[in-house]
Amino acid sequence: MKKVIIFFNGKPIKVITVLKGVTSIREEYPNGEKINLQIMSAGFPSLTGDHEVVYVASDRELTSQEILDAAQKYL
Repeated sequence: MKKVIIFFNGKPIKVITVLKGVTSIREEYPNGEKINLQIMSAGFPSLTGDHEVVYVASDRELTSQEILDAAQKYL
């Protein structure tokens, strides 16, 4: 299982848990349009030298800082 942070349609960030093999998440806009959001991985080195991987799905471009802030707050 892996936790995925979802940034979608300007709504509050949500975190869902999916099976490791899942590569996209289906979301729906208020007008009924459905979209598949690709699950991407973002890597962040830590102060201890290990490497943290965060899974993200989004309908917009994100900065590394947005992902890091969300990971620290929600994971």
